[in-house]
Parts: sequence; C-alpha cells; structure tokens
Amino acid sequence: MRYEYLIAARHLRARKKRSLSVVTWLAVMGVALGVAAVVGGFSVTTGFEQAFREKVLGVTAHVFVRDYGLRFTEYREIEQRIRRVPGVIATSPMTFNEAMLSGRGGTTGAVVKGIRPAQAAEVLAVDDYMIEGHLQDLALPSRDAIESIVLGGELARKLAVHAGDLITLVSPLESLDPDQWKGQSGAPSTRPFRVIGVFSAGFHEYDARLAYLEMSVAQRFFGSGDAVLGIEVAVERPLEAGEVARRVRAALGEDSYSVLDWRRQNRNLFASLTYQRIAILLVLSVMVVLASCLVACMLIVLVLERTRDIAILKAMGARDDGILRIFVLEGMAMAVMGTVLGLIGAYALCEGLLANGIALDPKVYGISRLPVVFEPLDYAMAAGGALIITFVATLIPALRGARFPPVDGLRETHG
Repeated sequence: MRYEYLIAARHLRARKKRSLSVVTWLAVMGVALGVAAVVGGFSVTTGFEQAFREKVLGVTAHVFVRDYGLRFTEYREIEQRIRRVPGVIATSPMTFNEAMLSGRGGTTGAVVKGIRPAQAAEVLAVDDYMIEGHLQDLALPSRDAIESIVLGGELARKLAVHAGDLITLVSPLESLDPDQWKGQSGAPSTRPFRVIGVFSAGFHEYDARLAYLEMSVAQRFFGSGDAVLGIEVAVERPLEAGEVARRVRAALGEDSYSVLDWRRQNRNLFASLTYQRIAILLVLSVMVVLASCLVACMLIVLVLERTRDIAILKAMGARDDGILRIFVLEGMAMAVMGTVLGLIGAYALCEGLLANGIALDPKVYGISRLPVVFEPLDYAMAAGGALIITFVATLIPALRGARFPPVDGLRETHG
C-alpha cells in the first residue's frame, strides 16, 4: 500500500486533538445532510413529474390533431391518414365545449367532452379511473329518452350527485354551427342528463372540470353538426410522442393542421416542474457547498497541526504531489463517508414517505398524495455532485500543505 494511504488513515484515526475529531465528524455529517437533502428534493420533484405525467396521459391523448379553422368536418379521412403513420396505434375524434351543470348541490361551470367510447377507450385510460359505472355505458341506448353523462369526481361532489342521479346541462349558445348563427339572441339550450359514471383521475383540474358525453349527443346538444374539435391519437411509446407528432405533421402537410404531443399540450405544467427542479437543486446544493467548506476548514487545521510531519516527510524524500495526495485522500474520505451516510439516510427517508404517504390538498397541488420516487439516476447525480464539490474544496488546503517549506517545519521542531 502506498504511504499516502497509510498516513491519511492515521491522520483520520488520530485522537491527539479531540476538537479535530469533532470537526471531522461535523464535516462528515454536513456532507451527509446535504446529500440527503438533494436526493430528497430530486425524489419529490421526480415523483411530481411522473405523477402529473401519469394523470395527464390518463385523460389526455399522446398526440392531438386539429384543424386551424372552425369547422373540422373531414376528420374521417384525416383519421385514416393518421392511422397509417408508423407508431400510431389508435385514434379518436372528440368535441370540446364549455357549459353549466346544475344539480342538487348547486350550479357550476365545466367543460364537456364528446367522445366515441369504444375509440376513446383505445386512446385514453379514463376507464382505469372510474369509481362508479363504466365509460363504455355512454354508448348504451337510454331507456327513458334521457341521455347519459360521466362526471369527474370533484365535479360530482360539487353537484351532490352520484351514478343514477339527474343533472341539467346548460349551453350558453343556442348553436355553435356558424351556418345557424342569427342576429337575434336565443335562449340557452338546456336538457336533463343522467349520471351513469364518475371518474377520479387524481388530478384536480380534470376531476373538478371535466364531463363526458357520447359524441353524437354532444354534437346535437351544442349544435355543432358533424364537426369535431380534433382527433386524439395514441402512440406505441408515449415518451416518443414528439417524434410521432412530427411524422403525423409531415403526413398531413406541415402547415395544414395543428399537431401537438402531450408535452406541448401541457407545456406550462411541465416547464414549471422543470424550473422547480432546477431551483431545488440550486438551493439544496448550497448545503453541500457549506459542508465542503467545513471539510476544507478541517483540512486547513490539519495542515497547521501537521507542519512538523510534513517537514519530516519532505526531508525523507516525499514529493509535493505525495503530500498533496495525502490531504486530498483525507478530504475525499470524509466526502465518501458523508455521501454514503447521506444516500442511506435519503433512501430510508424516501421509503418512509412511500410507506406512510403525506396527504396534499389537491386544490393546491393537483394531486392528493406526496409522490416520492426512487430513481437511481437521482442518487448518482447527488453523490457525484457532492464528491466533485468536496474535491474542489479540498484542493486549496491540500495545495497549501504540499507547498509548505520543509525548513519552516524543521525550524519549529528544533526551535
């Protein structure tokens, strides 16, 4: 074993100066706390990103295609062309209208989405979130001439209704078909609907605002004729939806239709998550920087305490790079010990949060539970960052020790 390793180990185990031992452990614990904080921040932000992505992909298509005009009536032909694009597995046309819903609990605004249940089931995962009824029941014929509707869980709670209850749907416009617009104002369209299902996606924005109708029913009620808002598309690999969107755009014509993947549809949401992740990284990295400064201070004290040892080693033939290596090894040993303890503590903390869970207000955070995800890359990034920062911090005191003149140390020895 090289002498640098032996001397570094002896210095770290030395108990001549109890205060030095305390500073050593404080430096180790500082690095551990910094690493644990960074990993915890990463785990939570990664959890939020994955949770939102799952919720978004449950009720939002991987790719959305719409016409730039008001009347998208040639959607059947466009669907056929989209299905031929590599990577596309299913398509589903849809309408989208704002309306007022009235129930026992009062009246509230909502957006009503018209779908074809069989096709929508191949594109969306709403059926997985149904807590009452089934989405496919929208396609069943009504027994009493009252059409069916599916509500979000929070929306149903506001209206104080459950599956089987009646609500009133109010459209603010008599018709959305421009060919039927008149100069005279007309009364809003109203009609009773029977709630045949309730879903809970766990995403407050959807659960509190979204309702589903069968597409032909929605077209008749809102007076949109045979027009749709757009076509929802499911792809084989959701994380590669951007590439499939580019293929769809090329197949339809670059400027003919608007083609957006799920990331671009929710650009503000995922951009805010990215900014939060960066901000958390910068703020929590300050703890690692402070801990590395403590390591550097400990090494400075160690250099001052070991001036005689340095002088003797140099008199025996030790080179500057060997002395430098001794103090760098000591600093990195503390960094590695602190990093390992920090990773273990972070894993225990994250597993504790995963096992017990922390409730969140879905109205504020959009989800009901604090999401914590074990991601090996986050642990590796936190560990690598801590080691690099600490290595840089150890260079200054290590260089000072390596360049210490041996004559000064020997003078102290004999003085």
